[in-house]
Amino acid sequence: MPIKKKILFISSNDGSDMRINKELKTLSQEYEVTFIGVGLSNKESYARNYCKYFYLVSGKRNRPLTILKQLWLVTKLSFKRYDSIHVINEQLMIFFYPLMFGKHVVLDIFDSIFLMKNKSKNKWLLLKKIIYAPVDVILVTDNNRKTLMPDFTQNKIRVLENFPYHYTGPIRVNKSDVQLTLLYNGWLGKNRGTDLVIQLLNVDTSIKIIMAGWFADEPSKELVNHPQVDYRGIMTQEHALSIAATEADYILCVYASNNENNINASPNKIYDAIQTHTPVIANAEIKISAFVTENKIGVVINNYNSFNAKDLLAELRAKKNTFTFSDSLIDKYTWEKIESILINAHSK
Repeated sequence: MPIKKKILFISSNDGSDMRINKELKTLSQEYEVTFIGVGLSNKESYARNYCKYFYLVSGKRNRPLTILKQLWLVTKLSFKRYDSIHVINEQLMIFFYPLMFGKHVVLDIFDSIFLMKNKSKNKWLLLKKIIYAPVDVILVTDNNRKTLMPDFTQNKIRVLENFPYHYTGPIRVNKSDVQLTLLYNGWLGKNRGTDLVIQLLNVDTSIKIIMAGWFADEPSKELVNHPQVDYRGIMTQEHALSIAATEADYILCVYASNNENNINASPNKIYDAIQTHTPVIANAEIKISAFVTENKIGVVINNYNSFNAKDLLAELRAKKNTFTFSDSLIDKYTWEKIESILINAHSK
């Protein structure tokens, strides 16, 4: 049996992020993966099973002290021979920069620090040239995001979309016939749905909100105490797909338009919706809303910060159970169709 090549995978997450979890599962089929992330080491992690070695440092994500702990661990492990290094986002690339030269480096960008700072394309060009210098392959989440990268990186970029695995579980045709149920999952924050959910709850005492995922701020943490909110914790994408397919009338997929990263978001929820036949609620400021409108897979509100909650709820009820999802869409947008891109990114 041939010896597997070795990958060092560096993340600011504990592996439970849906994209990272898929990537670890795919890479483990071809490579021996060592994972270094952030989280509680005594906590059960469903990403652990995909890794030969699994290390977590304690601390808050993307904080200097936490990253220094990771840097110390990576420095110790760098004496081992790895065939490839996978780094999540430029933030970590900056800190681990000295260890990257002479290695095959794959930079996986889905929450770009430059887009958060509204510095797309060739803005801050010198800094970008320095940061991307050791990188052999850059992964981005869609073709639109590829155009937002600087010109000199274009020949390094490969598009690896946020598609889910093909869903084969049960789908309830007429979901929650009486009650209106919304699924709000992923990163839970004021700019990603919490503000909108609060407005809906303030005008309707009958809707139900199923929440699942990671809290980005205190208002989102407090939201779980609302009697109409059912918080399910952190879960696998397969579990989230099952909830969408059998319990939810809509999947919430909204972003405040306060930076280019949000405006150009590539949410997996859009493709989760297709797989589970569950329409999304999106806002017109994000570019992916054009895809929602074109394919008639959800409701698009005009503005994240300014909408009429009563009118939106009336529209959601009127359109409930009226959306259809074509077989061609369901077949096209699956992780199985694209995971070879990730495998090949680590091939020298």
